Amino acid sequence: MDIVLTGANGAVGTALLGHLRAGVLAGTSRLRALVRHAAGAASLQQQGAEVVVVDYGQPQALQEAMVGAEVVVHLAGALFPRRGETLQQANVDTTSALVAAAAAVGVKTLVYLSFPGADETSQNAYLRTKGLAEASIQQSGCAGAIFRVPMILGPQSPSAMQLRRMARAPLLPLVSGGAVRIQPLAEADVLAALTWALTTAPHPLRCVNLVGPETLSYGALVRHVAARLGRHPRVLTIPWGAAWLSACLTGACLPTLGWNRTVFDILCRAHLADPAEACALLPFALTPLQDALDHAMSVRD
Repeated sequence: MDIVLTGANGAVGTALLGHLRAGVLAGTSRLRALVRHAAGAASLQQQGAEVVVVDYGQPQALQEAMVGAEVVVHLAGALFPRRGETLQQANVDTTSALVAAAAAVGVKTLVYLSFPGADETSQNAYLRTKGLAEASIQQSGCAGAIFRVPMILGPQSPSAMQLRRMARAPLLPLVSGGAVRIQPLAEADVLAALTWALTTAPHPLRCVNLVGPETLSYGALVRHVAARLGRHPRVLTIPWGAAWLSACLTGACLPTLGWNRTVFDILCRAHLADPAEACALLPFALTPLQDALDHAMSVRD
């Protein structure tokens, strides 16, 4: 199997490279990681990937980087785009360019990570751009899967690292006291789902809500993490309305800070789905929250 991977420098991408290098997916003959800058190449090469620096704005070069590939795993995308980049560019334009290049070189399978609630008609810019990216992939005619995943808990995942930092603080400011409901998902389940999609290659392409098996508040999750670290931070409740107003004003006046209404709606509103959908489709049981936390908290920052 000849695999092209985008977003390989991210936590899931790095974990997937290690997963594949460990021989989980038998028969992998070539593994290419597409990166935008050469600076990130060295660490990926150490993991056994062939690193190709690409510009998604150059269709011919992108096609050449993908010649011979059978499968594309598209993990690139952002809620917090790079400086000077928009959500449209990060999530839609990149995906459209990749799908066009995949079609040109005969890629058969596409696998993509999206977010629960993605919808090309959404008023939220992040959900809208993820929905548009999904539509581009679904219209490709390829086999494969789109997994809509929430917060991912892994040793090096941004969410887990943020939870560890927050749990160690003496004072914990949380919007509405951390009342927003979430469904954290074990990184191991994401890797298992990606492996299933690569080996099964569902056709027609499937779109699946892949969420954790347990629903709890963000505040409760932080308290779970704090207890594991032997900490007991004091929660400072930030009124929901005040946080919303600060996001609106900051987004309008200081957009480079990355705190805006779009981000507020993603972080401070519930985006829930039924885990039964994934349980019925995938050939493995979802990892219980406590086991996911055991693994995610197994390293020190």
